[in-house]
Amino acid sequence: MSYLSITWLFWIWLTVSLYWLAPPAWRMAVLAALSFLFLVSISPLSAALLVGFTLVCHVASNHLAPTFRVSAVAILGIASALVFFKVNQTVNTDDLFDTVAIPLGMSYYTFRCIHFIMERYKGTVGKTSLNDLIGYLFFIPTLVVGPIHRFDDYRRDRLRQRFDPAMLSDGAERILYGYAKIVVLSNFLTEALLGDAIAGFADQDSVLVLYLKTVQNGLNLYFQFSGYSDIAIGFARLLGFRVLENFNWPYLQSNISAFWRSWHISLSRWCRDYIYGVTVAKTRSPALGALATMVTIGLWHEISLRFLLWGAYHGLGIIIWQMTQRHGDALTAATPAYLQRPLHVAKVIFTVHFVWFGFIILTAESVGAAALTFQKLFLFWL
Repeated sequence: MSYLSITWLFWIWLTVSLYWLAPPAWRMAVLAALSFLFLVSISPLSAALLVGFTLVCHVASNHLAPTFRVSAVAILGIASALVFFKVNQTVNTDDLFDTVAIPLGMSYYTFRCIHFIMERYKGTVGKTSLNDLIGYLFFIPTLVVGPIHRFDDYRRDRLRQRFDPAMLSDGAERILYGYAKIVVLSNFLTEALLGDAIAGFADQDSVLVLYLKTVQNGLNLYFQFSGYSDIAIGFARLLGFRVLENFNWPYLQSNISAFWRSWHISLSRWCRDYIYGVTVAKTRSPALGALATMVTIGLWHEISLRFLLWGAYHGLGIIIWQMTQRHGDALTAATPAYLQRPLHVAKVIFTVHFVWFGFIILTAESVGAAALTFQKLFLFWL
């Protein structure tokens, strides 16, 4: 379901209105009920899966003792369901946001479930009532496109619930900001105007056209995805919840590691905690941890060769940055003060182009087509 649809705007209005009109003691139940009705109306299969996942989380983490064996079985079962749908997901290289075969929001609530089970196993989250767990997992603002908010953050805001006009104003402003990114910056400026300019070139196979299409794809993905996150964050604030920020000017970062601390922050943080940390602890290899993390991020989006290669591409980029960081820091320290700013700008330009060229792997019709695009871009003189 599109965030630009009248249906989604209706659910925002209905949820916020009924939530604040309900007595304080009933609000979380009203919110959970509306979230369930939303899923049932849009994707009954997703609603059934989330009900099942919630019961698995509750039984494994609250009803039974959250031992390693119990937690591992629960996580394996939930992850296997996600993998099943990911494997059978319809691939659409024209629209990376089009997920035809996977139930609505499944990628996000699966990782929230795993997060809850892991934190209960580690003891950082105490025994939780079923009502609290339902409220956390059936949280409508983040059901569709995240962010992957944490249970502690959700519980903190739930306990601080109060009607705050400033939060309402901030939430409405954030939603408008998100729509402006999607409609104006992405659909109008990037897709329409820049797209028409690119289409006006006589030679559509020229290096300049391929480069401009690469820039267009990079800008469009950021404006669309960050715009969706803004809407989700704003919706949550209308309900009195401060959801984790998901983007922090990623295209202005000076290295690939900083980029991933600023792009899809909730997913990067999840993978850092549960993939990178575990891999490094077991292997003592930051390089292997980086590669495992980025491959996981790639396959989380879609289990396919293109996303596997895209994840490995970024993993290798982080490894190379880790290996050369010390020399880079020394070079920066030795650079005269008047050249510090140009050097920083050069690093930013290099990083953002590394990211944009990586998107070619995802948007090309095939891996072979992606390789041909790289050949045209970088070996055009041969």
